[in-house]
Amino acid sequence: MIDLHTHSTASDGTLSPAGIVHRAAQAGLSAVALTDHDTTAGIEEFMEAARGGPVRAIPGVEIACRWYGANLHLVGLFIDPACPVLQELLARVRHARTERNLKVLDILAELGCPLEPCDIAPEEPLAAVGRPHVARALVRRGHCQSVSQAFARFLKRGKPAYVRRELPLPSECVAAIHAAGGVAVWAHPMTTRGPAAARARRPLRHLFGHGLDGLEVCYVDYSPRQEAAARKLLEEFGLLPSGGSDFHGDNIPGVRIGTGRDNLAIPDTWVEPLEQRAEGFRTETA
Repeated sequence: MIDLHTHSTASDGTLSPAGIVHRAAQAGLSAVALTDHDTTAGIEEFMEAARGGPVRAIPGVEIACRWYGANLHLVGLFIDPACPVLQELLARVRHARTERNLKVLDILAELGCPLEPCDIAPEEPLAAVGRPHVARALVRRGHCQSVSQAFARFLKRGKPAYVRRELPLPSECVAAIHAAGGVAVWAHPMTTRGPAAARARRPLRHLFGHGLDGLEVCYVDYSPRQEAAARKLLEEFGLLPSGGSDFHGDNIPGVRIGTGRDNLAIPDTWVEPLEQRAEGFRTETA
């Protein structure tokens, strides 16, 4: 089995990049991808931890983009983290995160829950700071009793401290992933975090037109009906299958690397076609 969608402390997970590798080995996986939000800061540690071990480490990233008001997430797999085009895009996205976070802190202060920027500052300079960091700071400062309460009271969409951030276009994200020699996969297209299944075809047609390579057809939050719909779209557009647990450690309790909520079993055979597609992009950019 494999897992092509996980997050570490370089973004909003609670396991270190090396910890992702060790947990994947404990789960008996043959391969795992680190796909932190808007950053490749954990890739070096991740790859080093897997060197000579039983688990193959696949360098990746997850980038949020916006299309006609909908938030879409693209996972890049087999990327070269040193690619200047990719890093320029990620730096721009992280800057937008920083601007959003400062607005969130201003709102929280007005609501009687003051936090300082240092309360949410990451240890790694290139790490991506998001709402989970703010939620944990609210707990540490005694403003909330738990991360889930912080989201429910303040940080979820529609709550008083939710601030929408500026996101790049899907075409920019796909191009940057390809420039980095990676494959671009639409992450969790059937969940409430993306368009509903009935509306997925239109954005998929747009993404496909800009070079989308794959689709997550196995995902921790899919119902059987959603997975069946994703597989149908996969065949219709001739895309490559991918999938993963979207593991975040303790930030999303009950989700395990590789198996999700005991509803995942992603086959090893999905790795080679994705890697071959990525090799084609590396040849083009060489």
